[in-house]
Amino acid sequence: MRNSDRLLILSIALLTVYFVVSLLVQDLVSPVALIYNWLLDISMQLGYLGDFIVSFIGNATILFPIPYLGVTFILGGLTDDITGEFLFDPWIVGIISGLGAMFGEMTGYLIGYGGGQLIEEDQRSSFREYIEAHPRMTPFVIWFLAVTPIPDDFLIVPLGAAKYPWWKVAIPQFIGKSMFMIGIAWAGRFGLGFIGDLLGSTSPASITSRGIEVLALVFVIIGIYLLVRIDWEKMMTKNSEKTVLTNEPR
Repeated sequence: MRNSDRLLILSIALLTVYFVVSLLVQDLVSPVALIYNWLLDISMQLGYLGDFIVSFIGNATILFPIPYLGVTFILGGLTDDITGEFLFDPWIVGIISGLGAMFGEMTGYLIGYGGGQLIEEDQRSSFREYIEAHPRMTPFVIWFLAVTPIPDDFLIVPLGAAKYPWWKVAIPQFIGKSMFMIGIAWAGRFGLGFIGDLLGSTSPASITSRGIEVLALVFVIIGIYLLVRIDWEKMMTKNSEKTVLTNEPR
């Protein structure tokens, strides 16, 4: 059994224990509620600067998810209590957040470049062979992962380990992250009021709240696990076989 399999089983087991304990102990403070209040404070006090800082930290932490999307979402829909006017521009919020996210992801690249051991040696060498065989596809994959909520730590780290040019990582990362975060900011513009009403009307100790909380964490863990389990060597073999078959004379 691989280390990633053990970590997946352990993570699911811990989340299950937390879910049961949170239902039995009604006074147990919800981490989601604490994080939401923390993000709200940062958004109101630091504005654009807070958006950059939290986005940087959220993407600089390897394997430990920080809900940096919350600040961008909140800033997109935050209004003045007196006038009711929106305080921040979603376009600017998204671009600043995308810039912070890009710089944050580059820490993973530096870890890989310096010889990080977050993935096994056979996977690193196979990944290096894969990107060398698909130089035009690699920037698209970087952009695709950046423009989606799929964790991309396990792409950025081996790119650094493979000594892939940093600017070829940074540019598609910035474009993808900015596009994604602009979408999050506009979602906040239209949905922050609804989310606030929902959180205010639902008890943090209810089964629904705890279930949503645990389910969200499960999706994050499974997303990371699936990326770790990609068999680049198998993909290399498949693509090599296709190339050979295509080039064979008929």
